[in-house]
Amino acid sequence: MSLESAINSTPSAVSPKVRLRRWGASVILIGAWLLLIAATGFYRHDFISHQTLLAIAFTMSVVGVLAIGQGIVAISGGFIDLSQPACLILSGLVAVRLSEAGLPLVLVVAGAVIAGMAWGALNAAIIVLAKLNPVIVTLATNFIGLAALYLVFQLAQVPNNSPIYNFGRSSVLGLPAIWWPMLLLVILVGLLMRSTRYGRRATAVGGNRFAAQARGISLRRTRFATFVAAGGFVGFASVLFASAAGPFNPSSGNTLQLNVIAAVILGGISLAGGRGNFWMLLLSVGFLSTIPTALVFFGLSSDTQSIFQGVILMIAVSIDGYRARRGTP
Repeated sequence: MSLESAINSTPSAVSPKVRLRRWGASVILIGAWLLLIAATGFYRHDFISHQTLLAIAFTMSVVGVLAIGQGIVAISGGFIDLSQPACLILSGLVAVRLSEAGLPLVLVVAGAVIAGMAWGALNAAIIVLAKLNPVIVTLATNFIGLAALYLVFQLAQVPNNSPIYNFGRSSVLGLPAIWWPMLLLVILVGLLMRSTRYGRRATAVGGNRFAAQARGISLRRTRFATFVAAGGFVGFASVLFASAAGPFNPSSGNTLQLNVIAAVILGGISLAGGRGNFWMLLLSVGFLSTIPTALVFFGLSSDTQSIFQGVILMIAVSIDGYRARRGTP
């Protein structure tokens, strides 16, 4: 079998040892999540309520879709995309303006996704053509984008009783309607990254870009497609964000960045690239989305919550470094 055929073939079965490690990580994450819920519920009995479930589900919806885009960038060796906040607000503003024009929800979603993909294409063009570090490029475009957005608007909100407004406030089976698209996307992307040519090639580039290039994989096309796809997911997340967040300004997306990065790492996706399990994102996103709500019930201030988020990110990065040293998939 040729090297090109090998990269396009179905991945080999995961070894029992690796499978056991993945199950162990999942069990630890579930245990930490349940412990957090139990501790908060013991401290404040009103924590265990449908309102708490809704609050956690709303946070999961946006963070989960953003984590998918971030995970695609990470697994392909792009490290992280630090321009997600600017992309989120830009696409959210597009969604608001299209809603104000009276367009149906499907066109609002399409417009926001296209705006996100255009942002991803801009990042990709700079990274690929100028051969610059993705982290530095996306950090710069985020600063530039947010500064430009401050010149365009100060506050935006989807119109009351518009299709996107009603979507953000409706529920399905007791959970927010915006939670279900996140669930479906996580499952779908988990399947596609394992079973499609693009998914396997992106993972191969992240694992060893020189070996992938030797096998005939175009690093430029793969990286370009990765950032465009990631931008599309941010665009979709912006619709969920705009539909449920209420009034937002250009800095409203900054608070999500740490949780998204931590969710990707705790979900088993390596920042070094080449390794990851998108289905575990559901657990990591659920756990991290519960923490802010739990901290509110403990009476902690927003500044203290930021400290917790920073500590969790440091722990997540340490775990990622430990996995990289051990070579754990």
